[in-house]
Amino acid sequence: TTRSREMDEPSLGADALAALQDILGESALGGDLSEFAALLSARRAAADSSDEDESGEGDSDTAPGDDSGRQPGESHADYYRRLYPERFAEEDTAAQAAAEAPVTEPLALVTIEDEYVQNLVLKAFERRPHWRVCTTVPAAAEGADMDESLEPYDLHWGEYEHLEFFSPRFAAGNFMASCYYNRKGLIRKGHLAHIMEKWRTKNPDKAPLAPKSYILTLESGKENDLDTSFPAALARSSFPGFNEGQGAGEARDVVDDGNVWILKPSVTNQAQGICLVRSEAQLREAIERADDMQRAGDFVLQQYLEPLLLDGRKFHLRVFMLLVGNLTAYVSPDFLAIFSLEQYAGASLDETRAHLTNISHQQVLSLEDQHRCMRLFAETAPDMMAAGVAADEAEANERIAAVQERVFAIVADMVAAASSELTFQTRKNCFELFGLDFMIDPEWGVWLLEANAEPDLSKAGDRLQGVIDDILQDTLKLVVDHNPRFPSTAEAAAAPVRLREVYQRAGRAW
Repeated sequence: TTRSREMDEPSLGADALAALQDILGESALGGDLSEFAALLSARRAAADSSDEDESGEGDSDTAPGDDSGRQPGESHADYYRRLYPERFAEEDTAAQAAAEAPVTEPLALVTIEDEYVQNLVLKAFERRPHWRVCTTVPAAAEGADMDESLEPYDLHWGEYEHLEFFSPRFAAGNFMASCYYNRKGLIRKGHLAHIMEKWRTKNPDKAPLAPKSYILTLESGKENDLDTSFPAALARSSFPGFNEGQGAGEARDVVDDGNVWILKPSVTNQAQGICLVRSEAQLREAIERADDMQRAGDFVLQQYLEPLLLDGRKFHLRVFMLLVGNLTAYVSPDFLAIFSLEQYAGASLDETRAHLTNISHQQVLSLEDQHRCMRLFAETAPDMMAAGVAADEAEANERIAAVQERVFAIVADMVAAASSELTFQTRKNCFELFGLDFMIDPEWGVWLLEANAEPDLSKAGDRLQGVIDDILQDTLKLVVDHNPRFPSTAEAAAAPVRLREVYQRAGRAW
């Protein structure tokens, strides 16, 4: 074949054809070697033209071998579709038909294990009488085939494990799924920390999105041999070390000297396995206490930032984000402020309820505790004035609005960074709600702490149920009512959406 290229022959050499015939057999080549050789030669010529075009030889606006030429600004994908329309006709026709085919009697499958959220979603569908609803969990969710006992559905809002990701109907985009199949880049603490550190490196002139973090990974198979694996993991992480001079390294009662770090197993939730450390010895002890699953994953060692205090207590913001399709990000403007029930001042590192504000980590024993533990961020203006961090209600509301805008900007940058990684892959027929956690420092800096899939919406309780209901209603407005495939009333299609659009990925040629 090389010799044929050099001689610019219009067909393959006889030796090459004979070898192909010996390997493939007479029937495979159909007995017509000249036709087969001409076909391969034509494909080779097209490949040569493509190579020349990619290498920049010749006129950049003209594709060799194409009389019409590639138009200025025309992508290679569009150029070849125009040049060889017959090759893509069947694919384009099928894709267009699937995308545009209207559904007259859509069926939703709702299989959420949390009864609180399940009832809210069912209630949301009751406002859409043209939708039918089924609550049967598919039996074939883990297999490649659909559950044949179920009528083909058009939307599935359920647990990640219930979604039939490997079915042909999902691959064809025939139903909307309430989770993305691969979103580790967002929800795994180690993956997100890595992405945020890359963003920090690429944007040195911008305020960082998240606290400084280092990733510790124990060598596979040596997770229990910490004498060997721990020093190696610490060295690979590039962590500069603790300031342990003058005995400060072992103290457990001071957190304002900048030498405290928070250790988070990458695969954990509800604050399990999270602790504060200020020395290498404490760090190793914390990893020793971790269970086998946590040691098999990454650990994130994140700088512990001094928090803004209201009523003398630490708090964080829970922000709900909706991702739709490929890819638009929305954020609910109703931030939740989740407080520790313990006073922060004087708390040692071991008094974790003062430092870890996850609501499942607090002792909520009454309705009064529930209100002290969680309320709308917009309701904290009186707390800001009482704490002296805002002079009056007007300044407090300005602070709240500024924090909101900063959160919107951080989410946009986070989604842009994560969606460019292989650890987060989007699809047109997916949507998903996430719970994001942020904290505010005493200088009103805003920091992203982590992202959580399938957030526990029931923790909002009865008092804040309206907030969750609005988020679910807006989700269906964006996913269902605004989707031309599904029937919708004029009133539903025109209904305002409170979720704030903060990011939309530009279309890609490929």
